[in-house]
Amino acid sequence: MRHITIVLLFIGSFAQSQVSLSLSQLDFGDVLTSVDKELAVNVTNTSNGPVVIEDVTIYNADFTYSISTATIATGATEKIRVTFAPRHNLAYNTELIFVLDDGSEHRIDLLGNGRYEGTYYASTFNKSYQELKDALKVKLAAGYINLGYSRARDKMYDDIDNVGGQITCVYTGRVATFNTRSGANSNNFNCEHTWPQSLFSQREPERADIHHLFPTDNPTNGRRASYPFGVVTGTPSWSEGGSKLKGSVFEPRDLQKGATARAMMYFVIRYQDYSNFIDGQEAILKQWHTDFSPSAFEIQRNEKIFGYQKNRNPFVDHPEFIERINIIGGTDTKPVINEVSTAQKTVNFKYVDPSLERGLYIINTGNQNISNISSVVTRDGNLIVNSIEPTANVGEAAKITLGFKDLADGTYTDELTINLESQVGETITIPVTFTIGALSTRKTVYRKLKTNYNSSSQQITILDAPANIVQVKIWDAAGRQIALDDISSSLTDIPFAGHSQGVYFVLIKTEKEVFTSKFLVY
Repeated sequence: MRHITIVLLFIGSFAQSQVSLSLSQLDFGDVLTSVDKELAVNVTNTSNGPVVIEDVTIYNADFTYSISTATIATGATEKIRVTFAPRHNLAYNTELIFVLDDGSEHRIDLLGNGRYEGTYYASTFNKSYQELKDALKVKLAAGYINLGYSRARDKMYDDIDNVGGQITCVYTGRVATFNTRSGANSNNFNCEHTWPQSLFSQREPERADIHHLFPTDNPTNGRRASYPFGVVTGTPSWSEGGSKLKGSVFEPRDLQKGATARAMMYFVIRYQDYSNFIDGQEAILKQWHTDFSPSAFEIQRNEKIFGYQKNRNPFVDHPEFIERINIIGGTDTKPVINEVSTAQKTVNFKYVDPSLERGLYIINTGNQNISNISSVVTRDGNLIVNSIEPTANVGEAAKITLGFKDLADGTYTDELTINLESQVGETITIPVTFTIGALSTRKTVYRKLKTNYNSSSQQITILDAPANIVQVKIWDAAGRQIALDDISSSLTDIPFAGHSQGVYFVLIKTEKEVFTSKFLVY
C-alpha cells in the first residue's frame, strides 16, 4: 500500500508571475507548402513561484504550437514550439499570444513565406483577388500551344482520357473501347465543351483547349446542350449515371462535379466570361470545387495536358487558390477588412502588486493597417493606462500597458474601453478583475490539515481545507503540472491514480490567500 503525507504551509508572499522569452519573433523564412518547419521560443520563469500557461492563441491556422507542460517551475524553462505548414504561396505575418495564470499576456511575432515547389506559379506569390487573377491569366497564356480542335481530340482519345484502351463518358459513366475520332463516332461518343462553344463562336484556341474538353456520350452531350450547371431539385426530366436535367439546369454526376467546376473556373481566368455565363453558376461551382477535390485521374490528366499544351489548370494544382479569389467572373476588387481581436474577452489579473504592470494586446486580423490607437479609458479608474502602442499593421499587435491604483486590500473590478470606431468601426470593452493584497504583510500561518488516502480508489481527501477555494493544482517534483483546476474545490475524493512514488506539490488558492503543500507517495 502507498502512504501519503500532506502538510500545507501558508505562503509568506504570493508570486507575481513573470517570465522572460529567448526570442520575441520567429521568422521561418521560405517554407514549401509541401513541408513544415518548427522553431521554438524558451519561456523562463523568473518569479518566485510556479507559473502556468493557461491559454495560447495563434491568429493564423497555418501555424500551430505545442508545449510539453504548461506549468513552469521557479527558475525552469519551457519551450513553446511553433510549426509553420503554409497552404498558400503568401507572405505570412501573425501573432502568438499566450496568457499566464495571473492574466498577463505575452507576445511572439510569427513571420514566414509560403512557397510552391517549382517556378510555374512564382508570379502569383503574395497575390490575391484581381491581382492573382491577372497573374494567372498571363501565366496560362505564356508559351501556350494550340493543338487545333482535331489534334486536341486525337490526344484526348488516344492518351489523355484513354485508360487501358477505354474511354468513359464523364456524365453517365458509359464505357467504350476506341482511341481515334472515327472510333468515337462509331461508338456514339463526342467531345463536350464544358464552356459551350456557341458562346465564343467556336473561336480558337478556346475551342481546342483540352482543359475544358471531356469525352461524353453523344445523346448526353445533346441533353446538356448549352445549359448552365446547377443543382436539380424535384423530379428530373432526364437522368442517367448520376447526371440530371430539369428545365434549363444540368447537374453532372458527383464524380464529375469537381472537374467541371475547375474547368469552368480555368476557362474564365484563361479567357473571359463570355456572355456572363458563369455569373449565375459561380456559387455552386465553387461549392463543388471545395466538396469534390481533384482525383488522382484529374491530377494525371492535368499533367498530360501540360505535356501537350504547355499550360496547367491552377485549380487542380492548387485548389486553395479559390480562397484568394472572391469573384471569378467579374472584376475582383480587394475587399476592405477592418478587424481586430483580443486574446481575452474578460481578464482576471488575480493578485497584483500596484508597483507592477500588466500588458494586453490588440491584434490586427484584418487587411488594413491601424494607424492611430489613442482612446483607451477605464471606467472606474482602478486600472491605470500607462502606455499605448498607437499602431498595428496587418498581422501585428499593439500593446496596452496597464497599472493599478494603490488601493486597500480587496478585490476590484473595472472596465477597459478601447475606442477603434475610426479605425475598424467598433469599440472593444474588456471587463477586468484584480485583487490587491501583499500577502507578505499578513500574519504567517502554519496549518496542518488532516488527510485521508483511500488505497483501493487511490483518492486523496483533505478534511479541514480552507474556505472559499478558487483554484487547486498539483505538480510533480520536476515542475510538471499533473492535475489541473478541474479538481473538486471541496477537496473531497481528489483522483490520484497511476502516479509513481515521489514528492508532489499542491497549490490551493482562496479568494485572498494562497496555500502550498508537499506530500510524499511511497
